[in-house]
Amino acid sequence: MKSIKFEENETILSPPDVCDFIAFITSGSLRSYHLDDQLNEMNLLLRSENEFITDYESFISKQSAGLRIQAIEEGEAILLDKNDLDKLYDESFYWNKFGRILSEQIFINSKRRNEQMLFRTPKQRYLDLIKHEPEFFQRYSLKHISSYLGITPQSLSRIRKQIAESEQNQYS
Repeated sequence: MKSIKFEENETILSPPDVCDFIAFITSGSLRSYHLDDQLNEMNLLLRSENEFITDYESFISKQSAGLRIQAIEEGEAILLDKNDLDKLYDESFYWNKFGRILSEQIFINSKRRNEQMLFRTPKQRYLDLIKHEPEFFQRYSLKHISSYLGITPQSLSRIRKQIAESEQNQYS
């Protein structure tokens, strides 16, 4: 394990590098995102203190990363190196269990995120985010939130306006 410090907007991982770490964030925040051919960014994860972030596919396959990881705020993280973690898995029941639990959590989060993007409307995704992750709105910019929701900032603005008008009409 090694501790790193990162500055706001600093890139921690970008293709074609292989992701050989899992980062545990001790302060600040990071995002993982995809950059398409038109240079549009799509946030996959927004993570902060006491959360993990990685490109898990690259981490497991030892192939080029498909995601980028960038600092949103300055901070620090502890990097768990792939080779060292594999040794710990082999030598310790505790670390082997840790790896299994981590993999299960990554799977569950990925499944939920896929279902959300496939089966929920942008408005439903926004309302779910307010309900389940209200701290996002204090921590992340609306630009990052809209990208995380898979919509444009303009669409997010329209959704927020519709909800505000609906609530205002409810109390009139």
